Formats: sequence, structure tokens, C-alpha cells
Amino acid sequence: MKLESGYDKFEEIKKAKVIPSGDAILDKLLLGGFRKEFLHLLYGPSKTISKILLSVCVNAQIILSEGYHKNLDVLRVIYVDAVNRFNPYEISKIAAQNRLSPRRALENILISRAFTWEQVVELLENKIQTLTHIDVLIIAGITSLFEYKQEHYKGLWKAIEGIKQALSRSKPYIILTATREKYSKFKPKGGKVIQHIPSIHVFINELDRKYEYTLIQHPFLPESTLSRNRSPKKKNLASIKNRTLDEFF
Repeated sequence: MKLESGYDKFEEIKKAKVIPSGDAILDKLLLGGFRKEFLHLLYGPSKTISKILLSVCVNAQIILSEGYHKNLDVLRVIYVDAVNRFNPYEISKIAAQNRLSPRRALENILISRAFTWEQVVELLENKIQTLTHIDVLIIAGITSLFEYKQEHYKGLWKAIEGIKQALSRSKPYIILTATREKYSKFKPKGGKVIQHIPSIHVFINELDRKYEYTLIQHPFLPESTLSRNRSPKKKNLASIKNRTLDEFF
């Protein structure tokens, strides 16, 4: 086993490419975005998190193609979707906005959907092990189909072990997402297993007038919270078309 100094590790982390999330507040909280060889756990409202993941799919291809690979053809973003929110049309839109070929951007993303807990476990324990190279591994809703049963806990440990093997083999960027635990104000669904494995935790809390982004755990950053205002909801004005004068009196 090779030993290295703490300073060497510091320099390695500092020089590593950071993938922006596409969310200005989250990027500020994480000092730029997602980092290689760290397990990131992002949990909160599905709509907000799904938008971030779709941006990462494209941003990863932009950042990692800059001197990291000879071309985009060898880039591999693996997207395990257990919440059924992957949107290829949104990917195409983001790619076009960044002057990337929408077709090429989609071809570099390998997606697999899971509709049962058993499928989630099978994908993470076995299927991703058949891939020779992974640049970015995204697991959307890792515990969305999880139930608090003994066999599900066993399955979760198997899934986590599969993720660890992928990390040691390919050293990819890894992003896990989850929903908030139903009976908790800030914990992710999945119990202590899902809380203790990732090294970087970010909780997005959707409030009436704002979103709060809380960095709960990070290997070299302190806990902190940033927020942004929510866009005001549009009022549904009643249509006056085909209405009679009697309705106004």
C-alpha cells in the first residue's frame, strides 16, 4: 500500500477538476461543485434535485473534456434513475445552450431505470461492476423505493458496497440523491446507513418563501447554510372569456 503525505493529498484535491451543479447557491456552498473520489449525498425536493442532476450530466462532459480526455466519445456518465425523472429533452436543451451536440451529449449518458427495490440493488451491486470505466456515477433516488425492513437494509448495504467497488476501480465523481425522511426535519430516507457512508452531505429544504441549502458534512469545509428566494407563484386569474355581465354584478 502506497503512503502519501497530507500535503500531497491536499495538492491533489486542489488540482482536481470540479463539476458545477448548475445551481449557483449549491456551487457556492461546495466551493465550485462536485469533487472526484468523494461520495456526495444530496437530498430534498425532487424537482430541484432532478434539475441539478440534468445539469451535471452536461457540465461533466464540458469540464472533463478539457484536457482530461482526447474527445467526448470516451466520456461515460452513468445515470441510475429510481425516481423516473430523467428528461432527455432537458438534456438536449442544456447541451444546445452550451454549444454541445445534443445527440453526442445523450450518447455519452448510459441510463438505467429501476422500478423496484430489488432492481436498485441489482443495478448497484452487480450491473455497474460490468462497466470497465465510469467518469460520473449518478444515482437518483437511491432510497426512494426503500422500506424499513430487514431485507431492504441488507439490500442497501449490498448497493453501497457496489458503489464503493466502483469508486475504488474507476475513481469517478459520485452523486447520490434521496428524499427527506418522512418523520424528520433534516435526515435523509434510509436510516443511519445512508447517513454514514457519503462524505459530503447537502440538504435542500423547501420553505414557503425560500430554499435553504445546508452543508451538513464535508471533509474540509465547516457546516454552513445559504438560501435563495423562491419565485412567486403565478396567480391563476379567472378567464373572462365567454362570461356574462351578470357575473360581474
